[in-house]
Amino acid sequence: MKLVLVRHGRPLEGDPVRPGDPPLRAEGWVQARAVARALAVEGITRVVASPLLRAQQTALPLADKLGLPVDTVDGWAEADRHTERYRSAETLRAQGAAEWQRFLSDPVRHIGGDPERFRADVLGALASVLDAARSDDHVAVFTHGLVINQVLSHLLGLARIVHFQPGYASLTRLRARGSGSRTLTDGAIGVISINESGHHAWPEEPPA
Repeated sequence: MKLVLVRHGRPLEGDPVRPGDPPLRAEGWVQARAVARALAVEGITRVVASPLLRAQQTALPLADKLGLPVDTVDGWAEADRHTERYRSAETLRAQGAAEWQRFLSDPVRHIGGDPERFRADVLGALASVLDAARSDDHVAVFTHGLVINQVLSHLLGLARIVHFQPGYASLTRLRARGSGSRTLTDGAIGVISINESGHHAWPEEPPA
């Protein structure tokens, strides 16, 4: 089976109504539509998303194009899901080198999560998608930056979580030989690409 992890589009950081779980800003919706144009022609069979609004909204254009529901899976949520205010990586970097290094040294705890619980939740969500899939399925998962890093760290056997910063609405592709959560432990999941962003250069479709 094939699996594409999509980071959410750019959210409206500092949203006065939902500061902890903000919606997409206008730029984020443009990015979400670019993802839909790219993936709509790839034979996606299932659309899955984190429960957080920025991921749900990024998934909507693709789900609408394909006539598929957005299946919400709790474990794909970001580690900051229970904090009062969303802070982007750009905001953390802007607070200075010391703050950025504190984040990198313990990223999950720094944004309000528990590292062991977060890892278990993310890998459990991945296992649930694999268990529900057939070998010829192609699943799009709309999720978050630390989640994508956690998946890659597990698959590549890396000790730290953060190794790169996924771009907004970027694509990270995985391929599993066969299906089922056993592939998580038997080395049967390969990393095909990380942080694809070329689809953002495609022209917008004219309104219908």
